[in-house]
Amino acid sequence: MAVGMAEVLSQQQIDELLGKLRSGNVDFKAIEEQSSARKVKEYDFLSPKKFTREQLRLLENIFDNFSRLFALYLSSLLRMSCQTEVLQAEEEEYREFSNALSDSILVGVIGMHNKECNIDDKQILVEISRPVSFYILDRMLGGNGSGYQVDRDYTDIELSLMEYLFKRMAGILKSAWSNSFELEHTLDRVETNAQTVQFIQQDESVAIVVIEVTLNELKGNVNVCLPAASLEEIFKIFDSRYVKVSKKSDPKQEKHRRGAIMDSLRDTELTGSAVLGKADVSLRELLALQRGDVIPLHTKVSEKSIAVNVESQEWFSGELGTKEKHYAVKISKILQ
Repeated sequence: MAVGMAEVLSQQQIDELLGKLRSGNVDFKAIEEQSSARKVKEYDFLSPKKFTREQLRLLENIFDNFSRLFALYLSSLLRMSCQTEVLQAEEEEYREFSNALSDSILVGVIGMHNKECNIDDKQILVEISRPVSFYILDRMLGGNGSGYQVDRDYTDIELSLMEYLFKRMAGILKSAWSNSFELEHTLDRVETNAQTVQFIQQDESVAIVVIEVTLNELKGNVNVCLPAASLEEIFKIFDSRYVKVSKKSDPKQEKHRRGAIMDSLRDTELTGSAVLGKADVSLRELLALQRGDVIPLHTKVSEKSIAVNVESQEWFSGELGTKEKHYAVKISKILQ
């Protein structure tokens, strides 16, 4: 499929355009008609698209979650601030991804599994660019990250450290997918030779997710390659579970669907707290507190009721008491 990028104007074309604007010879009506004209995109029927817009959008959302979790993990691992951002999630042929790989690479081959849905032996590739990988290695080995411009193979110790990182990334992938689909992720192997990563046919469709990683002044990419064959069964199950409900749906089916959702939510654990009272304390007073100091609360002694919060929201008022040698709260009023 031919996808044209926006044409870049040369300096001569820019000068001609500015000259016409100054002389008033620009036909704005023609430009407006041309802009409002229907855009035509070429489509190659010999290589039909395997991913829908919704599926690519789902992948982008999943890897948005992954990039945030990965940034938090890297910040903790390297003891520094790390930023990540999903730049794109697009479909292309595997040969395009494969041809872009250099001879010396760092790729984790990660398996996806779900026994209940008979999903097994599905694999994706996670490539970490060399500068990013050597920056991480330098920090993990006690350096300041400056030694990332390296033109050599990875040592056995460095590969062991990267294998540890890929295993943690597999766990983060599981967490990122958990809101949409339960998938176990395991590291199958680590590859450093582009020739040994040919695990699917060159003309097969893949989704490529590009994540930019910023480590101080260094910017590099983590590229994720997801073959359509690996995701086909997952998307099929996902679509069957989360299919959109038609506006003319059967009221009985809609009621049953809502009931099923509520039943699943009833087991959700929430945090409840009984608030005896609150007090305003300055930072100076807080730092000066010692054992035995008394903090007056805004709650008056004459007030018998206390607030009962659920997930920081005030839901009830109640009375403090005891039950079976434990403090307890008796609900006296429902506020929500």
